[in-house]
Amino acid sequence: MAAASKLCGDCSLCCKVLSIPELDKPKDKWCPNFVAGTGCGIYAERPGSCRNFTCRWLVDATLGPEWKPNLCKMVLDVKPGLLVVHADPAVSKPWRAEPYNSILKALAVQGLNSGTVVMVMERGRSIALLPDREEDLGVIGPGARLQVAREATAQGLQWQVRAIGPHEVAKK
Repeated sequence: MAAASKLCGDCSLCCKVLSIPELDKPKDKWCPNFVAGTGCGIYAERPGSCRNFTCRWLVDATLGPEWKPNLCKMVLDVKPGLLVVHADPAVSKPWRAEPYNSILKALAVQGLNSGTVVMVMERGRSIALLPDREEDLGVIGPGARLQVAREATAQGLQWQVRAIGPHEVAKK
């Protein structure tokens, strides 16, 4: 599907799963300016974080119609060193469904080799998708950063991802 032909249309999942600091809108809650059937009620005056957000599905020609966020229940966002998968909290683990899981795992393999982590954000938790497993990092506080390394384990070399920093929160 050509990226140029993709439109948000009936999808507004980003208005739910992303935080909007300028509006004090928390992640996983509908924006107070969202209007069902219409979309953003303040589109022309929307905050900078909304203006600057680019849905990965809209710009990535390799993501077919099944990846449209309101269908797959995930919004993909690219940040430096991260492919963030914001899962709709109303759906349990949509990234585990096919065809999404196998594609996200392949992206995890490619990403780790180039310094990018595939991170699922679901219900406040951060879950790193690794080639051989999921690593639930728990709730990561602001200012924390990820440390990624291949380490020797009893199972051989494995990727390890840890949240480090002054605001990290322990797994619960």
